[in-house]
Amino acid sequence: MKINHRQEKGKAIALKSDLIRLSDNHYHVHSQTTKRDYDVILVTDNWVCSCPDHKFRHVCCKHIHAVEFSISLRDQVREENKVTISPVTVNDCQFCHSSNIKKFGIRHNKSGNIQRFICNDCHRTFSINLGFSKMKSSPEAITNALQLYFTGESLRNVQKFLKLQGVNVSHKTIYLWIVKYTKLMKAHLDKITPHVGDAWRADEVYIKVRGELRYVFSLMDSETRFWIAQEVANRKEGHDASSLF
Repeated sequence: MKINHRQEKGKAIALKSDLIRLSDNHYHVHSQTTKRDYDVILVTDNWVCSCPDHKFRHVCCKHIHAVEFSISLRDQVREENKVTISPVTVNDCQFCHSSNIKKFGIRHNKSGNIQRFICNDCHRTFSINLGFSKMKSSPEAITNALQLYFTGESLRNVQKFLKLQGVNVSHKTIYLWIVKYTKLMKAHLDKITPHVGDAWRADEVYIKVRGELRYVFSLMDSETRFWIAQEVANRKEGHDASSLF
């Protein structure tokens, strides 16, 4: 399919992250020529933009194309990486592992309210440490930021979204959240023995490692997308990557 001029500009806007997702049906898109932001809203299965090009010429403007490209890119990232953040559930006592537990009030702290539980068998109370202790922002803000980032939003777009929700943090703070919680997830995943299939995928990518350009060879299970192994090399041609296997 031939891409027209407006589609090209919309793609450039999306790749530059000049749009904010307020909800699945509402976006703010920054103008390329002025300091204005336009509203792109889904109305009865059709996108409507507040810009003059759409309002008066009744054409699919570059801002609508930017939203459509952003959605398709985010869907692609979600499909390829299968990343979701599931809510934490408490099914048994952390002391005796009995399932005979019930809610037992709320514990209040700076990072938000935490549910307490009591075990009807050992009669001990407990709460689950969700990893948000000593964090200035609420667990909801942090998990929202992680969910947005892992579905394809840029750090600055995540920052803008949180600001609209009344949470004022820098994009560097969001990056530190991602570093912290991906390390926690990695530590948890390292304890799990993966069940991989017979088909694996190998590929390489050119990245900067401590300011130097290097090749990273990686190996991934085709079915589960589990990252099996990785190896850093100075060059691509002639490198023996058999140690990955």
